[in-house]
Amino acid sequence: MKNPVLIALMLFSAISVAQERHPLKGKVVSGFDDLEGIYVINRSTETNFATTRGGYFTISAQPNDTLVFSSLQFEAKDVVVTERDLGDNLLFVPLKTRTRELQEVVINDYRHLNAESMGLVSKGQMRYTPAEKKLATASKWKMNPLGLDPLINMFSGRTAMLQKAKETENKEALIEKMRYLYSEEDIVTLFKIPQEYVSGFLFYIVENKYFVKAMKEESEERIKFMLNGLAVKYLELTDNEK
Repeated sequence: MKNPVLIALMLFSAISVAQERHPLKGKVVSGFDDLEGIYVINRSTETNFATTRGGYFTISAQPNDTLVFSSLQFEAKDVVVTERDLGDNLLFVPLKTRTRELQEVVINDYRHLNAESMGLVSKGQMRYTPAEKKLATASKWKMNPLGLDPLINMFSGRTAMLQKAKETENKEALIEKMRYLYSEEDIVTLFKIPQEYVSGFLFYIVENKYFVKAMKEESEERIKFMLNGLAVKYLELTDNEK
């Protein structure tokens, strides 16, 4: 009869070898020229890597690990690693660029036509969103040259109410922009936000003035960096409330 201790040691060694991860080399491919900075995340180990110039990457993996490829300009993609992928050859991962469906495509070029060129408004005139126009009308004398509306509205509190409405409108626009840049699945996968908390997370981040500034500047790297930090803080808050 074989020694049970020896058998156990052999099984442990076999499991350890099977679970050992090796460097997996690959390359993302797409018709899009800029392939640098795409996130490659190993869900099993929660390690991540950003592709280098040309779309190349190296990440530790073993068979059955799931790799997630994600970026602002590409649709997220999951790839399950196989034994064959861990060979000497590169693993090629095709990615699709993000697209938004348009209900109607207009071929004619009317870019030269606008309210100014058609003489509908004076050149250089300030343009307002609906909430901004209400606030400007209520609070600026030049919008009410013959009336006392700004003074009355200031004392009645209507100006403050309209200011709040303008801020709300701006936040809603930022949330809509975030939903365009990141799908709900992206937010869950990349930032570990539980699906039921995604909406709350979006409202949380648009309250941060530094994140709002990054969004206005369209700084992609800064947006990613801040989202990671804000996600950690948001999860801490939700844990404390439980």
